[in-house]
Amino acid sequence: MNATFLNISRLNSKGGLGVARNEEKELVRKLRKGNEEAYIKLLDIYGNRLLKTCYLILKNEKDAEDIVQDTFLRVFNQIDNYNGNSSLYTWIYRIALNLCKDKIKSRREFEIYEDIFETKEKVEDIVFNSIDREILRRELFNLNALYREILILFYFEELAIKEISEILEKKEGTIKSRLSRGRVILKNAIERGGELYE
Repeated sequence: MNATFLNISRLNSKGGLGVARNEEKELVRKLRKGNEEAYIKLLDIYGNRLLKTCYLILKNEKDAEDIVQDTFLRVFNQIDNYNGNSSLYTWIYRIALNLCKDKIKSRREFEIYEDIFETKEKVEDIVFNSIDREILRRELFNLNALYREILILFYFEELAIKEISEILEKKEGTIKSRLSRGRVILKNAIERGGELYE
């Protein structure tokens, strides 16, 4: 894959969730037949968004490009394994996020905490709508990967809790709890001028 089609500089651009369900089924059918136009369409639909997500998680442009390339290679080689129980988008993002986790683990930066301090404190979404996206991106880079993934999928990819739950294969309650805790940590860091404490 030529990474030049992936534009990492537009980290705040937004898009829809991809394609309509019937169009998605047709795309999968063509992919399974090895249709080259279907592969190009898939890259056009998901390439930039996937790169943005991987970049925000990995904090490294080259690593993000490598993960996106590996993700699409896996998608192309394993399209017959896609069972249609989730959207194609969810299936592709799950592959990418798992590869991101593997990359982070290989750098020994990823720690998983099963028992997370939960808070019921409500943090106004307005904070995330009013602050500069560049500041938000910078502070996300300093956030624990456990929270960073969920915040990226929720605020940058604009996914619903249910879809994040499917992608990360976690219960919706867990996603809500981590989202809430991540927002508190991030909000406090931004208010302190970028000092994350966790």
